Amino acid sequence: MMPILRPHPPRAPDASAPPAHTLLRACTRASFDADGAAPALAQTVASGVDWDAFLALAERNRLLPLAHRALAERADVPETVRSHLRSAYAVNARHALQLAGELRRLLDALDQAGVRALAYKGPALAVRAYGHLALRTYSDLDLLVRPADVPTAEGVLRTHGYVSTYHFTPAQDAAFRRVDGDYPYHHPRTGGLVELHGRVSSTRFVAELPTERLMARARPVPIGGGDVPAPADDDLFLALCLHGAKHRWARLEWLACAAALAVRAAVDLSAVLRRAGEAGARRATLLALLLARDALGLALPADVEASIETDQSLDALAAEARGLWFADDVDTDEATPANLRFNARLMDGPSQRARYAARWLFLPSPEDWTWVRLPDALAPLYRVLRPLRLAARYGRRRGG
Repeated sequence: MMPILRPHPPRAPDASAPPAHTLLRACTRASFDADGAAPALAQTVASGVDWDAFLALAERNRLLPLAHRALAERADVPETVRSHLRSAYAVNARHALQLAGELRRLLDALDQAGVRALAYKGPALAVRAYGHLALRTYSDLDLLVRPADVPTAEGVLRTHGYVSTYHFTPAQDAAFRRVDGDYPYHHPRTGGLVELHGRVSSTRFVAELPTERLMARARPVPIGGGDVPAPADDDLFLALCLHGAKHRWARLEWLACAAALAVRAAVDLSAVLRRAGEAGARRATLLALLLARDALGLALPADVEASIETDQSLDALAAEARGLWFADDVDTDEATPANLRFNARLMDGPSQRARYAARWLFLPSPEDWTWVRLPDALAPLYRVLRPLRLAARYGRRRGG
């Protein structure tokens, strides 16, 4: 059932928030609820906005395209601001078209090699969430393939000029595919970036969205005069909840995408929450819905509201995430201690929290393999060395 948006502003407005903050949230809401966002847009602009601060916030949160769409026709916004947004939008639109063309080219090549790939995030998400390629800012292409198809897909990328960031031994590659499965590639000539995923979320986060199920439920998305396969809308919504959580929702655009997708695709949020519970991502999904409700005015079904109200610890997590949207120098690396603590508090109970801690503490990563180079025969020793590396890295950081 399609969510019904409230006709009034989002919950818990912060009267002390600078107008630039309020305006950014209103521009974000306007991406899926123009009527609901209109009063806040008008009132905030009339109250006086530090436009330099607003533009800086919009750029850091990757929301310049949505700000352009919300403010382009407003005569009460200075022309210099509208011109800046117009130029940024045009640059982003050209880049989005280039990426969409490259996406079609790579998907065709993978298909010819017998590899089925889904367009995960990037242009496909822009179309699903906002209805337009140019309304998201993205710098790379994310392709999801079955883990067993990763070697063939890597060969296709290399044939098309892409170079892997990683250089693994056979044992390291097998371990990486089992645990993380996201292989970054770059194109030395064009500067293009592709992330090849064998799964949408690392097993370190203890939430299961099986790639095989995502493949079976995929749906077509129209891009560039044809269709590309992409995850089903509810699968994509869950994946966005996990992605935002592992980075503490540090960019408002991640939340904007999730909320806009929920509305545009009429996602059944009650059903999604039930699925999230089965996947081990219930609290992560509840946090996303709480943030979308309070910051962007997304209406929620009564049973979802009740679940949020029952879990009072979510409020502190939501406050931490909201603070990051307007903070300086936010580190979005998923492996920082702050992000790890945040996700530990999001786990669905003590057992899952213990598994999460154990996986992060003992499952080796590319950083461990670079820190100490061992032959494959001694690879099990990395489970002992990893805690030492983490202690050296983060212990020194706390001490400094």
